[in-house]
Amino acid sequence: MRNFIISDLHGDGNVYDSIISYLENLSKDSDEEITLYINGDLIDRGYDSGRMLIDTIDRIENKKSFNVEYLGGNHELMLWQDYERKENGKWPSDTLWHDNGGGKTLSYFEDLLTIEEENKICEFIGNLKLYHKFKETLDGKNIVLVHAKCPSKVLDDCELKIRDNNKLVNKLVWTRDDDLDTDYPRIGNPDYFTIIGHTPLTYPKGYVYYSDENYMNIDGGCSGYVLGYDGYDHVPLVEIDDKNNRLIILTFNNNNEIISGHYFYNSRSTTIRNLDKYRKYIDNNVKVKKKIIDGNKVDFI
Repeated sequence: MRNFIISDLHGDGNVYDSIISYLENLSKDSDEEITLYINGDLIDRGYDSGRMLIDTIDRIENKKSFNVEYLGGNHELMLWQDYERKENGKWPSDTLWHDNGGGKTLSYFEDLLTIEEENKICEFIGNLKLYHKFKETLDGKNIVLVHAKCPSKVLDDCELKIRDNNKLVNKLVWTRDDDLDTDYPRIGNPDYFTIIGHTPLTYPKGYVYYSDENYMNIDGGCSGYVLGYDGYDHVPLVEIDDKNNRLIILTFNNNNEIISGHYFYNSRSTTIRNLDKYRKYIDNNVKVKKKIIDGNKVDFI
């Protein structure tokens, strides 16, 4: 089995299509089962939010090409909270969701969906789980995927859902470094290797590792890119390579290009010096416009 992780796409259709195309073509040539984990905030801010959400749900329900697992983030929670506040079929206005780009998703609902379709999608969002504990490990610790903060108690199968909408749900999808509480003052968990998103990064790699907390942030900054900010054009696709006790991190941009590649293991990152086995799927099937060498360190050919 090959497990891939993406986080915080925020309606960025170009990157979403690139990742989907990459995994579709990868699955054609692979005898292994492939699963893509979406670590929350698939929606809002970007114009493709609604289309991406519908396509993701369709892939989950109909198991197209590869498996998809969708975890909830703070934007999915805000959608659910507004859905619960609806009165007489009307969405509330002037809410936190609207202030954070929810209008892009809601406009898709109102323009293209029936009330029945809208309700079905919102109920789907309400049933999203909050974290996933992998059986795969990194440096001897199980990997936990969660949007913003690892819980102090991690179950083998998460029972917590967006619809629970309680204090713990809010902590797991909203927490940032500067608002940690005294009950559990950490993002990561010392017993696990935690992968989060939530806080946008401007680093060219699209990810950063916090050794003191033992967690990695992979929010490459799509939320900034779709709003037109400079410096946000690098989206990491993380693969858990359990056989070699490492993560393989390919960083995409909005031109359907892999702009860098790294292995992460033993608490450090190293550049992938030969990306042939990855690039053939991109070059032959996703139609990359050009090749980019990251700091003259990556030998693509």
